Amino acid sequence: MKAMHKFGIGALALATFATACTRDFAELNTNPEISKEMKPEQLITLTQKTMVDRDFEWFYDNYSYIMPWMQYTVAYPTGNAASIFNLVSNINGFYSAFYADFGRNLADIERQVNAMGAEERARYAHISAIATVHKVWGAWRTMDVNGSIPYSEALKARTEEFFTPKYDTQAELFTQFDAELKGAIAALSTSATGQASFGTSDVFYAGDAAKWAKAANVLRLKIAMRLMKRDQEKTRQIAAEVLASPAGLFTGIADEWKFISGQQNFARGGNWNAQGFANRGGKAIIDYLYDNADPRLALFFKKNAFTQETFNRLKAGGAFPASATWSPRQYVGLPSSPDASKNAAYARLFGVKNYQITENGAPATLSVDTLSSYQNRLFDLSSDGDGPGRYIQPIASYAEMCFLISELAVRGLSAENAQEWYVKGVKASIRAYEQMGREANIVDFAAINEADIDAYLAKPNVAFTGTTEVLLEKIGIQQYLNHFKQPWEAWGSWKRLGYPKVGGILNREEFRVDGNLRETPRRWALPVPQQLNRPNWNAAIQEMISGGEYGTSAEEITGRVWWDKK
Repeated sequence: MKAMHKFGIGALALATFATACTRDFAELNTNPEISKEMKPEQLITLTQKTMVDRDFEWFYDNYSYIMPWMQYTVAYPTGNAASIFNLVSNINGFYSAFYADFGRNLADIERQVNAMGAEERARYAHISAIATVHKVWGAWRTMDVNGSIPYSEALKARTEEFFTPKYDTQAELFTQFDAELKGAIAALSTSATGQASFGTSDVFYAGDAAKWAKAANVLRLKIAMRLMKRDQEKTRQIAAEVLASPAGLFTGIADEWKFISGQQNFARGGNWNAQGFANRGGKAIIDYLYDNADPRLALFFKKNAFTQETFNRLKAGGAFPASATWSPRQYVGLPSSPDASKNAAYARLFGVKNYQITENGAPATLSVDTLSSYQNRLFDLSSDGDGPGRYIQPIASYAEMCFLISELAVRGLSAENAQEWYVKGVKASIRAYEQMGREANIVDFAAINEADIDAYLAKPNVAFTGTTEVLLEKIGIQQYLNHFKQPWEAWGSWKRLGYPKVGGILNREEFRVDGNLRETPRRWALPVPQQLNRPNWNAAIQEMISGGEYGTSAEEITGRVWWDKK
């Protein structure tokens, strides 16, 4: 069981909240500690808490696996090891969270609204639609990495005592998700006059239906893009509807669906902390950011300790010859491949080095870290001094939306201006991370000059020029960089687009262990329910295996779910 953290956004009615650590549908949906009569306002806050208060998932899914797989970070001092391909039982926690807390709360909101009389039910149309947007997002995140999941018949245990839901296929789920989002957008686009509202119980948009309609449109586009390998025409059709929607889309980072914490008591210590674990920057991403003068470099990573002052001290103490000169580059990453990070050349040059010097006529030892760590306070506010700060977690960002629209135009699936949306996306991502860094009080925070952004956009590896393939690669790289704070999204985007790629503009390393090439995992193993629903699970696994790309068992995590077609 993970330790609970205060939400940091004010007092919440959490006395009845309980986290379940089982994956059985009967127990997940009938926990007697959860009142069946909690108000929708309480239920939406509990739902949103589950979405962002996810330290256990950060430690096991992200720090331990996805961030190293995506080559954002590398373990130190050992370097990445074969263990990043060997999963432990604590991963994929969002699956049980969706059924135990998230989806169940939303199902209760739907139940309460549906039980109202016609007039009152109409007054709760916005509340019901907002709950639907949350439910689709949660189910989609669960489905995205697990494949077939219970949905159409799930979440009925508490109201109907139904404990054996079927597993819907991804093809079925994409259709249902899109239909539910279309319905929610239509409902949210109606006048707010006379409508009940979540108000401040909604920590994202304070119940603002117009903002939720925009977020639902962006979510609809995000999900549709996952269909690109299976049904490109369906992706084009949905994108056209979204782009033409009177409800609109995000127009800047102020519109983003994201969580901003209070100053205290959130994302502090415990499982949020990866200090001393996989917290060094990956060589490939740092090289790209440094070589192209990306303004996000200092927002993602810290300078190493090899300052000119330290160099001069070492030189004066005899550690370096008189001819040695200081290199101003203080951003240095570690190779992501287990074999490469153990290379003797890297081990000798990079890491915490102990230099023997002479100072004031006496021998001394000076330890210097030559590697860059990531900006810990973006993820754990207790690090780097445990000072005040705000934690920001994007759910759906304006920059991501811009890159998706640019991609559609490059592929010829929309008439939008691909370059315009690409430039908007790059600028938005930089400004969004500037906000995250400022609010979190990261080490050596400095505001970004517009001239630096313009100079970055003019770099050959960044400028929107080249063949269709090169343009798609540049979009994919920017999407990858933008997802630094959403590693699960980076994983999904990499699976869909294939960027960064080996030998590409941002060079992805091959993973090798003892000389052998190791594949990057592409999914989680679908959790096994208890015996009551085992037949439906077995049927789902066999159906996915029959597609030919899933693998031969649920545990074969280098296999592919349905949308992730070769």
